[in-house]
Amino acid sequence: MGDAGDAAKSSDTATRQPDRHSALALVLPHVLDTLRRDPALALTLACLMASLAGIYYAYAFYQKGFGIPVLSLAQIGDYLVAGLQQPVAIALVVATLPLCWLMDVVSTWYHRRDAVRRDRLRALPRLRRWQALHLRYLEWYLDNLWTMHFAYLLVIFIYGWIFVGLYARHRVAVVQRGGVAAVTVRLNGAAADEAPTWSYLGAVSNYVFLYDHGQRRPLVVPVNAIASLHPPLAARPMSGSAPVAPKP
Repeated sequence: MGDAGDAAKSSDTATRQPDRHSALALVLPHVLDTLRRDPALALTLACLMASLAGIYYAYAFYQKGFGIPVLSLAQIGDYLVAGLQQPVAIALVVATLPLCWLMDVVSTWYHRRDAVRRDRLRALPRLRRWQALHLRYLEWYLDNLWTMHFAYLLVIFIYGWIFVGLYARHRVAVVQRGGVAAVTVRLNGAAADEAPTWSYLGAVSNYVFLYDHGQRRPLVVPVNAIASLHPPLAARPMSGSAPVAPKP
């Protein structure tokens, strides 16, 4: 009975061994153990990734799309909540999970194939120069999975850069077509009837970003200079657009 129990335990241990060709399977148990000891770390990392994506979106949308120096105008608190203001940042964080899994599946297949090639080269009685160099490369490549961890981080960074950049360019085009919400703004000291209607781009702690379709240029208005900001009346045209003819 004792021998059978030991054999069963050793069998269970063998089945629980992570795939040595999978970079994700080797590092995932350590990550899960760390998150079990400190669950708040998972939320911190998710918020950090979302904030980084939100900061880059703000740069791509405001700075590159409209020439607004948003990184210079923003405060520290704006950077911390940048990701929470943009759903695309949260979607990017969620999308990295299946992306990492898919990359690991492909990488594991290549590692197993290269392991077979390495074993074949080792079995040869004599190696040519290029075969010896190839064997040396395979041994280094298969024994250093940290290169795959670095590659995962690099691909995720490039994926986020492209994904957020494309979405920012799409939002710029939507704004220029007039497809975003419009607001009526009355500045301090202006008369009651002097309240133009502009497209609302966004805001940081001390500034509101607007877009004037009539002059096709963005506006940066300090918060202290705004007396009121509200949705326009349905019959009121956007500033710079053609007036709506009254119904007969």
